[in-house]
Amino acid sequence: MYLFENAIRNIFRNKGRNIILALVTFLIIFAAAVSFFISGATASMIRNTRTQFGNQATIELKDETASTGGLEVAAYLKYGASDLLCKTEYSMTAYGRLDSLRALDEEAPDGQANTILAATSRTDLGDDFRKGLRSITRGKAPEKKGECLISEEFAALNSLSIGSQIKLLPADTGRTGTAEFTVSGIYSDNSVNGTGGQPGMPLYNRNNEIITTIETAAAIDFMADSIGRQFNAVYFLKSSDQLDAFQNELLEKGLPAAYTVSANEEEYRQVVAPIEKLSKISNIFLLVVLLLGTFVLVLISVMSMRERKYEVGVLRAMGMKKPKVLLGMLTETLAVTAVCLLFGLLAGAVAAQPVANTLIQQAAQVNIHMTAPIIGQISMVALLLAGLSSTAGILYITRFEPNKILSERN
Repeated sequence: MYLFENAIRNIFRNKGRNIILALVTFLIIFAAAVSFFISGATASMIRNTRTQFGNQATIELKDETASTGGLEVAAYLKYGASDLLCKTEYSMTAYGRLDSLRALDEEAPDGQANTILAATSRTDLGDDFRKGLRSITRGKAPEKKGECLISEEFAALNSLSIGSQIKLLPADTGRTGTAEFTVSGIYSDNSVNGTGGQPGMPLYNRNNEIITTIETAAAIDFMADSIGRQFNAVYFLKSSDQLDAFQNELLEKGLPAAYTVSANEEEYRQVVAPIEKLSKISNIFLLVVLLLGTFVLVLISVMSMRERKYEVGVLRAMGMKKPKVLLGMLTETLAVTAVCLLFGLLAGAVAAQPVANTLIQQAAQVNIHMTAPIIGQISMVALLLAGLSSTAGILYITRFEPNKILSERN
């Protein structure tokens, strides 16, 4: 108990020296905390992203130059009926012609395609709605077969409201058929491209898009090979190691040999690349901080012990054993380090998020969290620094015997 009380008194007796030691220790722990928080967050995000995209499978051509007729929408839907999947996401766009209605930016009806039918299986209607670029202002999203969403501008131009009927004709004037929709909701487009403003080019105006469910679009015969048709299917496996099993199942269901099932590796790399870069930067920064910080702390410790050499000589001459003298000095360093660790952790946790956002330049969102393993790692670094700096000073001072120290003083 005496050693602890005396160590605390010594800290306040030597304020100037200990303030410098505390400041340097705080800066090192703060920088290390920021690096550990960022590294922990990026490592977790990389694992989660690998799990997410490793579970996503798409059907692609083995040879993009190969000539094929393409897969039917019905085939994609059939492949999605698998026990290996936890969910599927389908999306499709195709051109069409409005029957007895006008499109925005259409100067005069000319029998050409003037609207885009956009279909999705997602309950959130896709990224535009999820990110707030589009929002439903009246009614609700299409749920039943034949329901659709239209824009506020398109509804105003044609005096349409909830429950109004819309007829769509094939984009190819040489084909016959009619698709009928009931307006279930009206959306607002808040994106930069949502205003159109190109007379004579209605297909470039996003507010002409009619949004419906994938089941509704797939049931329209003339949409199967309509002009401008694009279909995308993403299959979410229950486990990333089931990719081969899923491919074998699709082959049994009739998937042509020209196609293969692959994980979404390209999108994974696009998402992970900036995160990996941030992780490397933080690790290099941590290494530099620890090397320079340890050197500075050792230097301060040795200089401090030179000033305290006479104090050590007196204590030893009074009969205090060498281990107790050294334990008291180590206690002083640990007490200063503990206070710096507390404030360094708090400051590091606050600063890590803005630092991460600045370094990654908004390429992805990295969420910083203070977790027990990270706190343990930072605490170990703090103890290691305290141990190294104290050891250097202790090794310096223990070279001298009490009589020699006192004689040099005299």
